[in-house]
Amino acid sequence: MKRFNKIILMCIILTVLPAGFIFSCNADQSDTNNAQNNESALNQDIQDNPEDKTAEKVTHDVPDIEFSGYDFRVLARDGYRGMYWVTVDMFAEEVNGEPINDAVFTRNSFLEDKFDINIIEIRQDDVHGFAQRIIRAGSDDFDVLYPTMQQSGSLVQNGLIINLYEVPYLNFDKPWWNKSINASMTIGNRLFGAAGAITTTTNDATWAVLFNKELKKTFEFDDHYQLVREGKWTIDIMHANSKAAARDLNGDGILDSTDQWGAVGQHECAFSLFAASGQKIVEKDSDDMPVLALNTDRTVSVLTKVIEFMTDDSAYMNADSSENLRKYTNVWDQVTVGVFAENRSLYLITNFDMVKSLRNMETNFGILPQPKFNESQAQYYSTMQYNNATVMCIPQTASDLERTGAILEVWGAESVDTLTVAYYDITLVGKYMRDDESTEMLDLIFSTRVIDLGMLFNWSGIQGFFQGFSERGSLDFTSQYERAEPRWVTEMERTVTAIEDNN
Repeated sequence: MKRFNKIILMCIILTVLPAGFIFSCNADQSDTNNAQNNESALNQDIQDNPEDKTAEKVTHDVPDIEFSGYDFRVLARDGYRGMYWVTVDMFAEEVNGEPINDAVFTRNSFLEDKFDINIIEIRQDDVHGFAQRIIRAGSDDFDVLYPTMQQSGSLVQNGLIINLYEVPYLNFDKPWWNKSINASMTIGNRLFGAAGAITTTTNDATWAVLFNKELKKTFEFDDHYQLVREGKWTIDIMHANSKAAARDLNGDGILDSTDQWGAVGQHECAFSLFAASGQKIVEKDSDDMPVLALNTDRTVSVLTKVIEFMTDDSAYMNADSSENLRKYTNVWDQVTVGVFAENRSLYLITNFDMVKSLRNMETNFGILPQPKFNESQAQYYSTMQYNNATVMCIPQTASDLERTGAILEVWGAESVDTLTVAYYDITLVGKYMRDDESTEMLDLIFSTRVIDLGMLFNWSGIQGFFQGFSERGSLDFTSQYERAEPRWVTEMERTVTAIEDNN
């Protein structure tokens, strides 16, 4: 029962609807009380999971079917540099004592026995490019693919993947699918990429803030966990603390990668901190169609604080600055993780995939959600790296959707008490978290994630629009927006047309 209750916990995290889809981006003032009540209820639901609680396990609705030794082919990415974003949740050759590997092997063995299939993994450095060539050629070379979110957006625009709502047996109301994330990725009530227990990379790609406990103690900053609980963890607090913690260690009068920083991140953090405010690039209308929502006074107010923080060279260092890129061969190891691991940064804005690199860090650290824009904001919001988080897609060339749907639905269901437990309980919580409070924060982060279609489709380089402010060191919002909006609208309309024409 203990392990089962932990499974129920993760199901809650996978299925709970973030308030980011309930509250209008500009309504945080009037809806603060309701949102805080919802957040409190959510946290209570996550934390109150008594051992004597009994619940009937949710099961799939797939009948007993066998497919006569069919080779079920899975297209997944090979990662890069041999260590970043390597797919580990799709296939395992044998049991080797590593929790995720063994969970994957157990799950896949069950699927192979149940359906009389062989699971075959096809690894490619460039899933997107490989898939485009194969699908456009009309070749049935794989049954399912796992591109990044942004790659899935490109595949949708080119009519190369199918609407998952039309696939037999896939039931996205089941708890092994992430209802809130999947609902936010639809256009015209069509879903082309799905997230859930079936893959762990949406969790790995989730943004968070780490803090060094020794530096926090040295500077006698307020209890960060209590700030979060009281709704007072804001970008102003992070900026002020960062400024206070920075030190010119070598006394040369210049803060660089060899000194002590308040916070370390990358130019991409401009969007992650913006998304933490609840503000969005794209909303959806009553017909589930995308509508630009970026050009508001609140957007400018949020971006002003974000860029002021990220361009304050007495507080924050961009690991991927032009200077660092010239100086280091791998800024992610040598600067992003390196500076924090060497106790030379109070904060590190990063994703959970990078947290794995800190397992051997001797100094304890804590994990926090990204900060609010201000205390009156309704709740915390988290987002993901859209160029790294993957989703499940089915190619237009799939020859038997009934077979594919049946296998994938059970694949998701069986992942809950195998892969999810190995990833969340044993690995993420058991190996990487340093205190009970971090686990509490982890639950909060995963349960308040929002997806923005603007970043998913990255129409005419929307991601670069945000990073550009940090790279240039100025917030020239009006001129940049006026230049970009016509291109965004054109690309958005093309996407909608492509979806309607191909489905």
